[in-house]
Amino acid sequence: MSGTRVTTGPFGIKEERGAGGRDNPLHHRAPAGEAGRVPTPQLWDETPPPSWSQLRRRLRDDPEVRAVLLAELGRHPATAGRLTGLRTYRTPTPQPSHSTWFAGTWAPDGTDVLVKINITLRERFWMAAASAAATGLVPRVLASDTGLGGLDVAWLVLERLPRAYDPAWGTAGYTAMLTAAARFQVFAASVDTPLVYEEGAGTIRHWALGGRQVCAEAGVLLRHLDADWAWVTGVAGPEVMFGDLHFGNAVFRAPPPGLTALLFDPIPRRQPWPFEPAYFEVVCGGSGLVAEMAAIRAGQGRPTCGPGEVGRLGVLYCGWMALLSWSVQPDEARRARLAGYVTAAARLDR
Repeated sequence: MSGTRVTTGPFGIKEERGAGGRDNPLHHRAPAGEAGRVPTPQLWDETPPPSWSQLRRRLRDDPEVRAVLLAELGRHPATAGRLTGLRTYRTPTPQPSHSTWFAGTWAPDGTDVLVKINITLRERFWMAAASAAATGLVPRVLASDTGLGGLDVAWLVLERLPRAYDPAWGTAGYTAMLTAAARFQVFAASVDTPLVYEEGAGTIRHWALGGRQVCAEAGVLLRHLDADWAWVTGVAGPEVMFGDLHFGNAVFRAPPPGLTALLFDPIPRRQPWPFEPAYFEVVCGGSGLVAEMAAIRAGQGRPTCGPGEVGRLGVLYCGWMALLSWSVQPDEARRARLAGYVTAAARLDR
């Protein structure tokens, strides 16, 4: 990938927005003089999504809406005649998905696929770009667009891989995830796009304020945040991360040995590199993941820092990520673990 530059735009399929068939409720038009009087299906669920969701709205989960989506997939130039056996798919995760999913088969090669409808433009761009630029970063993207018929909604058709994370894999699973994230970072450094969340000290402060009730020591991190952030960015310059590294956002072609993770659902952020492993450790367990990521980066010939700095970065960033975790989802069962991270960060010499 050396020298490769990827820019926004090349993955879109321009679709003619014609009148379409009369049976398509997305294409109905009011007769002259009666604009606004002809009823159209209510496609969107008006229930506000949770604050942590990247999507600000979701499609209604009912047969009428799914029928409209299936009809549009059958018409779209990128998918017409290519998707067979489509059926509703429910993601096997504790948190409900705010996208609409179908499972099916891609013709003519019979590849198992998942269709994900209602995604952010960031996700659509980064998944399509990563799929086109490198094998084995993300599941193959077989089709995508920023709209579907007359519906302003981005979507992807993804290769469906056979395996999710198995805790029996132990530390090999953590290493595979960190390696995948590091490879994604190398790819991201070649990408020229504004579709990245630019996150600085203000972002950390927002997370810290939301999570300060996890324990009393959270106040120490807030008081020292500006000075700590200045030190962090002085030893670990910001770069684009995958941004949401956890086991629910990865699939695997085969179990160990030779375990390789492919990532999906990116939330691309520009952050100092310890963000990624610290976020992963706090969300998914494990330990010493910032130091492990430093070793992986060193093996890639990418910048890290000295051993003492790596240790301090890990403690500080895990404290910040604990505050983020509490601010997004207060969880009494995890409070002691999160408080431990925050307390360790608060007790750093300053």
